[in-house]
Amino acid sequence: MKFAVLVCGLVAGCAGAHPTPPSGPVKLAAPGVTRGEMDARALLADLPDRALRLGAGPLSLVASSEAFEGERLGAFVEVPADACLLAYARASSSVEDLDVAAFSDEGAPLAVDEAPDAHPTVLLCPPHPARVFVAAHVATGEGLVAVAAQLVGRDAAAAAGKALGARGSTGEGPRPAESWPGLDDHVRAHRRVLGATWEDVRKVAASVDARLPTVMPFPLEADGCTDVVVVPGDEVSSIDLEASDSEGHLLARSKDGGRVRTMTVCSPVAMGAFLSIRPHLGRGLAAVVVGRARGEAVRDLATRADVAWAATVSSVAAAREARNAELSKAGYEGPKSSVLGNLVLGKRTSVPVDLRGVGEPCARIDVVAGAPLTLLEGALWNDDGGLLASSQGVASATLFACGVERGRLDLETKGRPGPFAVLVRRERWRSLELAGHPLASARMLARSAEGTSVVQEGAAGEVRVLGVGAEKVESWAVTVPAGRCVSIAAGAQGAGAGLELRLLEGLEGSDGPQELDRSYGANSARVLACAPSERQRALRVEVRVFAGKLDVVVGQRTRDG
Repeated sequence: MKFAVLVCGLVAGCAGAHPTPPSGPVKLAAPGVTRGEMDARALLADLPDRALRLGAGPLSLVASSEAFEGERLGAFVEVPADACLLAYARASSSVEDLDVAAFSDEGAPLAVDEAPDAHPTVLLCPPHPARVFVAAHVATGEGLVAVAAQLVGRDAAAAAGKALGARGSTGEGPRPAESWPGLDDHVRAHRRVLGATWEDVRKVAASVDARLPTVMPFPLEADGCTDVVVVPGDEVSSIDLEASDSEGHLLARSKDGGRVRTMTVCSPVAMGAFLSIRPHLGRGLAAVVVGRARGEAVRDLATRADVAWAATVSSVAAAREARNAELSKAGYEGPKSSVLGNLVLGKRTSVPVDLRGVGEPCARIDVVAGAPLTLLEGALWNDDGGLLASSQGVASATLFACGVERGRLDLETKGRPGPFAVLVRRERWRSLELAGHPLASARMLARSAEGTSVVQEGAAGEVRVLGVGAEKVESWAVTVPAGRCVSIAAGAQGAGAGLELRLLEGLEGSDGPQELDRSYGANSARVLACAPSERQRALRVEVRVFAGKLDVVVGQRTRDG
């Protein structure tokens, strides 16, 4: 009996430890709410204080927010011209990969940390814009992100950047590269293969780093070509070289090759662009040489250049009317025939061209594009499959056909598809010598013409037909009238290679000839000289072929100075 009472007491005690919940509803108070936002500064931990001890200035919180994978957040940061910018981003533990970058107003990346981690840091030193856009990008994960920035003096930048693991430039920016070993030899070798006549506008030694691209301005002039040669130092290898417009769209990329990288970009319009230079391995210096050539240089190039283009916006009818009006103003007759068609990407379109109604010796063929057709290429062939002329352009292409009654015009687009019109008319330069060597004459006429409308300026003069071999330089005298200019263009055809045209002043009995102008290319060249208003100039023209033998057609035009 006592045992039974004890057991019941234990059971009762257990029941008392777990009382039966009341049958009625429980009344709970409302939760407390505190207005405010999460303090993202806590994510930065002791990094701002460490930077302060290394010589940085006070912290500025650039941006903070909850961010999902693929999202960006940032703001503009003003940077004094003589200071460096330390920028970094940190996130909650749920963010596995975070990137940070500093961009110019035009969107060009100036410093980037894209390492696969969650503690990106960059350091940007002069030269740099007066303000940059600092942004973080969540590559993997989601959570709270903080982006911060501090200014660092140039004298403390190198030590601070190294201690904090920052990626970016701590050097003095580009420096002169005049003493770079072998640089001039590399440039000369490249330009000799490239063709045309170039003027160097920039020659610097820039800091390059495999961890981020070095960005440099690369402005393109209207109707001109810009060429760049990059020679890396021994500390780096396998350079990647790209050109992008101000919106970040890729314009051109250097071709695969050896250590030296080159790139040539031609543009019908002026535009701001940027070079991006990045080695695969190492950190050091690279010599950068930028050269420019006048608009018609694209016709001299022995290799094909990349073209920076803007899409056509006019209708094909408007483009046709505009070209007819331009040529009428330049003294051309109206077109003898006109053909309409459409081009598609990846397909070549052939257009029969009847030239019998144009008359001797040459016809002019204009191909104009309507929106959105862009980047035209055209080639004219005779009945036997021989090339008569070729041309390319962004919104139009002009070809000259000499000494033939008909041909086949092959057209193709390398940019965007769209409608086109082919306009055939008589060429104003009517020298009978042009009919004997059709391809050389077509190249001479195209090289002599100027501007986007491809118009022959001034009065037509003498046309010479020469057989020029590599073993001999052909030359003759020419007089430039007072206050006038003389333009001399040459086109070639045959089994040889490379054509050079020079204008020299100083004949027999003088102290020696002085070169006034020189041009060379694969199959055409053009030189120009002017005389002062008070006297004429006596000059000598020289034509040279680099290899083999070529039939060369040389034409001269005189215009006002």
